[in-house]
Amino acid sequence: MQGGLVFIYTECSSQTKAEALLSLNKKIDIHKLNNTEEDYNYLLEEIQFKKKKVIKFIQFCRTFKLCSTAYLLTTNEYTGITVKENDKNKWIEVSFKTNAIETQKINISTEEHFKADPASSFSIFLEKDTPQSEVNKITVAFVDLLKMYGINKKNTLE
Repeated sequence: MQGGLVFIYTECSSQTKAEALLSLNKKIDIHKLNNTEEDYNYLLEEIQFKKKKVIKFIQFCRTFKLCSTAYLLTTNEYTGITVKENDKNKWIEVSFKTNAIETQKINISTEEHFKADPASSFSIFLEKDTPQSEVNKITVAFVDLLKMYGINKKNTLE
C-alpha cells in the first residue's frame, strides 16, 4: 500500500512544463477580472529567446492599440509573489529585481512586437470574489512553474 501512495504522489507531482503552463493558463482564465474598463486576458507560453527557453507572460488588452505587453522571464530569480486587493478586485503581483524583466509592447491588430522599457514586476488581476483557496492555487502553480524554468526566490538574507 505504501508503494502505491508514493507512485500516486510521483505521478501528480511530475507535471511537464507544457502541462504546467496549460494548467496555470486555465486557472487564471477562470478567475481573471472581467469588466469593460480593464479588459485583460493573460497567456503564459514557452518561447526560445536568445538561445534559451523562457516563459513569456503576455497581458492582452483590447482597450488601446498598444496596451498589450509581453514579459520575457529571462532572469534566474524573483523577489516575491504577493496578493493585493482593493474594493474592486484582487491581484497577484510577481516581483523581480529592478528592471530584470525584458518587455515588448504588442500591437494587437498586427501582432507586431516593439521593444519596451524593462520592468520589475507584473500583475494578474482577478475577480474580487475569487476564493482565497483559488488565489493560493494560482500562486503555488506560479511558484512551481518558475522553479521549472530555474527561476527561484531570491534569498532575502543575502
